Amino acid sequence: MQKKLVLQVISSPICGGAEVLVRELGQKIKSRDFDSEVVYFNNISNSNIKLHDNESSLSTGDRNPFTIFKLRKLIKNRLKTYQKIIIHVHLTYPFFYVPVATLFLNVVLLFTEHNTSNKRRGIPFFKYVEHIFYSRYKKICCISKGVEASLVEWLSNKLNSRLVVINNGAILYTLKERSIFEKPKIISIGSLTKKKNFKTTIKAISYIKDEIESYLIIGEGAERESLNKLIKENGLEKKVILSGWFDQVEKYLHEADIQLIPSLWEGFGLVAVEGMSTGIFIIASEVDGLKEVLGQNNPSVKLVSDIENPEKWAFEIQQNIDFIRKNTKEIAISARKQSEYFSIEKMITAYNTLYHNI
Repeated sequence: MQKKLVLQVISSPICGGAEVLVRELGQKIKSRDFDSEVVYFNNISNSNIKLHDNESSLSTGDRNPFTIFKLRKLIKNRLKTYQKIIIHVHLTYPFFYVPVATLFLNVVLLFTEHNTSNKRRGIPFFKYVEHIFYSRYKKICCISKGVEASLVEWLSNKLNSRLVVINNGAILYTLKERSIFEKPKIISIGSLTKKKNFKTTIKAISYIKDEIESYLIIGEGAERESLNKLIKENGLEKKVILSGWFDQVEKYLHEADIQLIPSLWEGFGLVAVEGMSTGIFIIASEVDGLKEVLGQNNPSVKLVSDIENPEKWAFEIQQNIDFIRKNTKEIAISARKQSEYFSIEKMITAYNTLYHNI
């Protein structure tokens, strides 16, 4: 029997939770029935990322329309080898480009929606445009119930039957037995973009800078310059560190005492699961998707409702320092238990089942 191919398509292998998960899917969705391949739009030659044998880059950039032609050529080439190709698409530009690149080709399209919101949903016209593109996908995978609810509201009833919830999964790190700290080390992980809302937590640190040891932000993105300016304006050069992006964040989570996740919206919250798996205390935005993953009754978590108010974030950090010192063991146990609901193995199994069913 001729094998089928599962082809993951995403803009880049770096900078966020979706990218990390796609790389994991690319390596672990391998069975006697499927071959696996991952294609990226962006040129990654200037990064420190090493591609696996089944990964390749079109080197066109995610916004370049020429990507459509290169992608179509690649898919037509694969159709010479494979009887059936399932193309699993992730994030914005692949969402729009793949349906165009595959017109009249014998392939099956899946899309994973990674967010509860985006800028396009503020423009009514886009509802009709996106309906056309969503209709090209046989199944639309939602990474949380919060994402599903937002899509039900955005899409027409005709497409709701195509929605399926497959929770994101994370690689669970080792549980860290943390010692009592004098001043906490604080960490955030995520792209330096408006959505991640790091300007708010940086301002929050300016109010309590003498009460913390450091605030490390691991990530890269378009807001680096403005965040650096904010750090200097508030005299935080010795407290707040923009480290850039690292593939391996486990050791940095182990070294931290508090994790901040100030996102304006979040489809799931991969970094939340990674953090909880190490037993860290988390202060996070009370937004759909994220609060679903963290658990609203989890003693190792504090949710912030006024998410763009730096004074509120500073208050919650201050209020929880003593609680963390006195309850380190209990926090670690409850955090780890919550993280285990969202392991990478459960996600891989769910996607593998979906590929077989379609």
